[in-house]
Order: sequence, then structure tokens, then C-alpha cells
Amino acid sequence: MTYAAETIDRRERAHAPVSELPRANVWMETNLPWNASFWEQLQSKTLMRLNPHWHIDKNKGTGFPVEDVLVETDFRTTPQIIAGQGTFRAVFPEIGLTLAARSCENGQNTCLSFSVEEKNGSFSGEDAARTMQYWLPSLREYYRLYETNGLKHRVWRFFMNKVMLTMNPTQRRICGFMFKLTVLECLLIIILGVGWFYYGA
Repeated sequence: MTYAAETIDRRERAHAPVSELPRANVWMETNLPWNASFWEQLQSKTLMRLNPHWHIDKNKGTGFPVEDVLVETDFRTTPQIIAGQGTFRAVFPEIGLTLAARSCENGQNTCLSFSVEEKNGSFSGEDAARTMQYWLPSLREYYRLYETNGLKHRVWRFFMNKVMLTMNPTQRRICGFMFKLTVLECLLIIILGVGWFYYGA
């Protein structure tokens, strides 16, 4: 279910000044070292689900049906993943969008970029910039989980891959709300318990 406040919020973000949007063909540093295995194993559906405004249905042989709720666009796409020596490209040919990553500074840094070739006006360069405003930071944060192999990072990787990235954006918001509500309920129970123990008894 989409609430009116959420719809208004999306529209306000979608109409942010163009000067504040990421620019095509400009490489943005992540300040994270290049991890070749991450890019070689990154699946197209995982990459798409990292976009917080793409509602994605199952591929039924004609590509993934996608609804971009930020720029209010619907399309089907069959992404093409190309991973090479120090480079990564995800091409969405139906909308002319390409997302790229490359190794920089002898592997000490990773840079992200995107480009778009407008096709029949279905997904404009401005639409691409607006969705990249949220997609690139989301990809960077997911990539950061693979920076080290510590316990905390492994737990969050498992949670992201097995839980969060199996849901669409609406389901994630609902789960986030339920989680916050559960935490508040637990805190209330603890407060009532402590109050009863010290004052009620």
C-alpha cells in the first residue's frame, strides 16, 4: 500500500534541482579498494534490487518487468553483465542505461559511473540521473559490506542477501516499520517490568 505522504515525498525527491543530481560519464570515488570477486559474482537481479525505487517482478522470458516509482516509469529489461580485468559494466539495453565500475589507484580505490543513451524518450537522461542519486549510494553501501571479512560484515551480508534483497521496496518499508514497532514494544515491556519490580511490588 502506498500512503499519500510517501507519494508526496517521492515526488519532491524526483523534482530535486538538476544541478544536485549525479552527472553521466563522471567517475565517482567510493574510497573502497577494488574487490574483483565481488564484481565477478554480482548478479543482475541483485544489482537491480539495490535500486531502492525499482519494483521488480519475475523474469517470464521477456525480461524483468520494472516499475521505477521515483520517476514513474515502467519498462522491461534483460540486463547484460560484463566483468573484466579491473572493470565492470551492467548494460540495460532496453532503456539505454549503463552502470559501470572500475579499479582506480592500482586497486586502492573503486569508482562508479553511469551513462545513458535515450531511446524513444522512455527513460531520459534526467530520469537516469534521478534514479542514480539513490542507486549509486545504495550500491556503494552494499559493496562496503565486502570490504572486510569480519563477523559483523558477514552477518549483514547474509541479512542483505537472504532477507532484504528478496523483497521489493514496499515490503522493505513495511518490515522496517514492524521492526521499529517491535523494538518499541520490547522497550515498553522492559520499562513496565522495571517499574513494577521497584515500585509495584
